[in-house]
Amino acid sequence: MSDDSRSVARLAGTVIILVSVALVAGRIALVTRLLEPALLRKSTDPGFTPPWPSARPEPTPFLSSNDKSRWATVRSLTEEGTFVVARRDPGMVRATALLPLFQTTWHGALASAGTGHRLRLAADKGFLFEEEAWRTVDRVLDPASLEYYSSKPPLLPVLAAGLVKPLDALFGWKPSTHPFEVARLVLLIINLLPWCLYLVVFRSLLDKLPVGEGARLIVLAVAGMGTLVHPFLIVFNNHTPGTFAVLFSMACLARVWLAPAGRPAGASWHLLAGLCAGFAVTCELPALSFAGLAGIALFLKSPRGALAGFAPGVAAPVLALAACNIAALGRLRPAYAEFGGPWYLYEGSSWYDPGRLKRGIDWARLNLGESVPAYAFHLTLGHHGLFSLTPFFLLAAPGAWLAHHERRQDPGRGFLALLAHMAWILTAVLLAFYLVKSDNYGGNSCGARWLQWLTPLLLVSALPAVDRLLASRPGRWVVMALLAISVMSATAGSGNPWRRPWLYDAMKWFGWPGYE
Repeated sequence: MSDDSRSVARLAGTVIILVSVALVAGRIALVTRLLEPALLRKSTDPGFTPPWPSARPEPTPFLSSNDKSRWATVRSLTEEGTFVVARRDPGMVRATALLPLFQTTWHGALASAGTGHRLRLAADKGFLFEEEAWRTVDRVLDPASLEYYSSKPPLLPVLAAGLVKPLDALFGWKPSTHPFEVARLVLLIINLLPWCLYLVVFRSLLDKLPVGEGARLIVLAVAGMGTLVHPFLIVFNNHTPGTFAVLFSMACLARVWLAPAGRPAGASWHLLAGLCAGFAVTCELPALSFAGLAGIALFLKSPRGALAGFAPGVAAPVLALAACNIAALGRLRPAYAEFGGPWYLYEGSSWYDPGRLKRGIDWARLNLGESVPAYAFHLTLGHHGLFSLTPFFLLAAPGAWLAHHERRQDPGRGFLALLAHMAWILTAVLLAFYLVKSDNYGGNSCGARWLQWLTPLLLVSALPAVDRLLASRPGRWVVMALLAISVMSATAGSGNPWRRPWLYDAMKWFGWPGYE
């Protein structure tokens, strides 16, 4: 490639990064929750979907129960110095527990039980119940202390609270009084800045791999504008930092793997690879499989570096999460590990369903009886499909096949094959895990969100296939079509990631009944 062509390619890559970052910056600058009439029923109509509010709701930059739950912990930590986000009145619980026993008829006992139920719920105290803009269903109740906590792991909220506390000291901004200022500024720091670094590091990683400039630019464009990482950049969530951490760990692996002969990478790269992999585990527990495979690969390349650098690096964030769990709950076991038990199944909980009457995507398999094969289809190629919503990922399979067969040609191709093998092992493991452990596609969101951290691995795995397809006119059309549909999916969810995918709506338009 000539110097002029290389300069044009570098300029194009820089433009892709700048546009991708600017698009997210604009969305964060105006992030606010909007209600969609098409997704809500009239308050007078029967149904299971939420009703249209009868009064103007309070404006809020928090877009769903999921991110409200994390922000609630941040508010409690910064304003009250506690992880507790609300409390149930133990006196009211004791006073109403025996009401039915004083009735002489079944009707009276049932009426008293209903009255007690309403009184107990009305006595719940805390901003989580008293301020509409902060209400969230993602909460757990400690059955011993009757204190409410966020159901989300505490490490990320602790880190965010460390950013929010100085805002109060400098400007008097608190989450309770200045939610828009606090949320938007923190999102710029925890999402936008790492997003810019993510794309810069991604381009640096692509430059180390033996493919043409065209393939690099296409994959960089998909990374910046065509994956479901994009919609989640305007909310406080665990999937975004988990995805960033996986990519950063991959880049550190490249430093170690592709170091020139006689000049091995320093111990700091092993340590940084471990820190990023460990942080990914704290964001996405199944990313432990990524940390394991990365650790094995590093051990085969540099046993000393893997044991002295990578392993301690992985341990450090995991220990930090454990310390936060102990600080929050007084124990090592996280709140979300109690799913299905009394911490989740309490009076007033969204998950408490004694009559099995609830509908919606959260109950797709439990109440609506969706079969495992149907769930597997929709998780891969259906309305929440990993490959149907981001069809560019379909190139990862032929790309991995090409990388495998070219792995012995040079170190760069060998490393590319390693990442491709990791991508498909982890994709298979993750899909199998969630077929067994999940039943709701990650709830009401623009895709199966807990598969998001596979994004950089699948994109890199697609590189050889993209490179091969760009050599012919029909191949270029295939690549462009897959890119366009992937960008469309990412853009469709850009206003609010906590919205069902466009493919879900399209299927309903064609007669599929949905889950409502």
